[in-house]
Amino acid sequence: MLLQNDEKGHVIIGEAALHLALAKKEISVLTLIAELRRMAVDVKSDGRRVQLTEARKWLQGFIVPGRAKQPMPYLQVLAGLNEETK
Repeated sequence: MLLQNDEKGHVIIGEAALHLALAKKEISVLTLIAELRRMAVDVKSDGRRVQLTEARKWLQGFIVPGRAKQPMPYLQVLAGLNEETK
């Protein structure tokens, strides 16, 4: 799956980002990968499990060696939007 051209891949990553934002957790490449791994634990569908695995592999390409945290500021907007509606 080429996620940059695949809407389902973007939706899965967005779903992981939303889970993190609603839990008020940091959204970074590493936390997204961890959330996608957590989401795959209870999945019954082989197709969905494959999509989650491919999304994790795609995100791993954005890991910069030597940096423990890699924030994705444009995804942090999700958490901010939630705060503005209160």
